[in-house]
Amino acid sequence: MTDLTFRAKNLGVIKAGEFIQKPLTIFCGANNSGKTWAMYSLYHCYYMMAELANLRARDEIPERDQTLAEFNKRISKTLMEVFNTSPELLKNAGFELIDETGFQAFLDSHADIKRPFLMPAERNGLHLFFRELSTRRTALLHHASKEDIDLKELLKDVIRSRYAIPIAHYINWLNQLPERQRGPSGDFHQLALELQKKLAGGAYKVERSSGDIRFKPYQRSRDGIKTQEMGLHMASSTVKSLFGLWFYLENQAKRGDLLMIDEPELNIHPANQREIARLLARLVNAGLNIVISTHSDYIVRELNSLLMLGQDDGELCAKHGYSEDEILRTEQVSACLFEDRAITPFEITAQDGIYATTFDEVIRELNEVNDDIYYRNRSSRSAGLTL
Repeated sequence: MTDLTFRAKNLGVIKAGEFIQKPLTIFCGANNSGKTWAMYSLYHCYYMMAELANLRARDEIPERDQTLAEFNKRISKTLMEVFNTSPELLKNAGFELIDETGFQAFLDSHADIKRPFLMPAERNGLHLFFRELSTRRTALLHHASKEDIDLKELLKDVIRSRYAIPIAHYINWLNQLPERQRGPSGDFHQLALELQKKLAGGAYKVERSSGDIRFKPYQRSRDGIKTQEMGLHMASSTVKSLFGLWFYLENQAKRGDLLMIDEPELNIHPANQREIARLLARLVNAGLNIVISTHSDYIVRELNSLLMLGQDDGELCAKHGYSEDEILRTEQVSACLFEDRAITPFEITAQDGIYATTFDEVIRELNEVNDDIYYRNRSSRSAGLTL
């Protein structure tokens, strides 16, 4: 995928800013700084580009509608649909691709472009309740058909999503899991297996007849009792959080596709956050394009290590257990900070990795407070012993 540059303006809290999307793109910043707004807009942009490319490949769209200027107009006009909100909230908002050459290259180089796949931060709850939402909607329609009401108006209300488009798409995807299963033949099957082994600690299964999601721990027994297969609702929050990523890698992802993850660190211990970073690097090196939004210092620092290890002669990799397919190059990675209503690119070098100070400031303050409390208490105890 060609590196592309995007611009946002008046998008939620974002006043203005640009970023480059590369094979691995990282959004960092505090809560309510606009990261999810940018991610959802980027998802919509790629979704629309995929539609345009497929129509263009079939000669089903006029040449005048294939220009970047017309495409950007459509993106900005449809932002309120993406976020399922009022026009007033997105007045004068815009999200644009600003690389004409890259835009045309993207359309020309793909005969059948797959749409992007986005895992929202709400995924844990969606993994548990997506079927109940569909069942309740169907039951309501069945009941309404027997009553003396305006069925047309009810249909509009029932069918209309209450979520942003990426979340609605994810719910629809979950409802199609049985049909999407194709067996262990995908491009990322081995990495899906490693996700189960290293991070989930067990095997996922989707029942073909019912669509139920099951999980079986690899551990044979606990306190002498044999472990049993269980519904996903009985599994840990980590297992719930990782299900969508496993299923996508096992059954759907292909080289060249775009995966977007809002907060990959959700419900995951710091040690496993480092494993997530290493998995992301291996996916990128295997040909998957990835965009993440993260608050995790552990993930960013681990990615830093993988970038800096590009200068290693092999000694440090062997010492610390890294493999060659986890090493990242600076030209593969883009990172930016969402702060003060702006998007600011981070400097990335092979020597220092991602120069992200947003986490350092918090860690420094936390250490100062902790040290002050610790040494004050220690001093008080010493004074008491002296007396």
